[in-house]
Amino acid sequence: MLKRAIYLIIFLLISISAEAQVNSYVGGNIQGNYSWIRGDEPTFSPGFGAGFSFVYWEYEYWFFKVGVDYHLKSSSILDYSDVYDVPPKYPDDKIRISYTENSVGLPLTFYFRPYESGANALLLAGTLEMMVVASLKANSDEYGELVIPGGGARTWVKSNVGLGVGYQRQFEKYTYLNIVASYNIDLRAEPAFNSITLTAELIFGVY
Repeated sequence: MLKRAIYLIIFLLISISAEAQVNSYVGGNIQGNYSWIRGDEPTFSPGFGAGFSFVYWEYEYWFFKVGVDYHLKSSSILDYSDVYDVPPKYPDDKIRISYTENSVGLPLTFYFRPYESGANALLLAGTLEMMVVASLKANSDEYGELVIPGGGARTWVKSNVGLGVGYQRQFEKYTYLNIVASYNIDLRAEPAFNSITLTAELIFGVY
């Protein structure tokens, strides 16, 4: 009798484990961005990024992810020459300076699935990301190129917020492709970038 009860308990545990919902995923993403600096007469320039993610998805209509992302952004604006340690002579004495920024971010993103049909779903996304500037490069016709390490940037630790809308496609039971277009804004940053970003992310269930 005891032996049968033990066998029954083991069988039930195996059955529950086999049917348990996978709620942890890992994945990777690639990004294309179109960025500009908030400043005088900015230019709009393409950039790119990539990253790795850990996704926790327990409930059907929402999930969240954390991860590590790399970003490359660039833009030019009319700015003062003091970035080159050259003080301007007059208040309106600005030159065109191109900035190129490499940064590493730790994003926290919440996804909502308000509508689904078969293997397809609508995604809404909100992101808060802490970013560290790894390098910042300034370039101008007047003073040439200046490479500024992350610690020497005007703001080397900054945050970024983003809102997006996109599409989710389920390929297999625990394999999904997320494609999200988002609008992202740097906070407490100098130079401060705005970006329109398209992210393609593939995630796989692990347990």
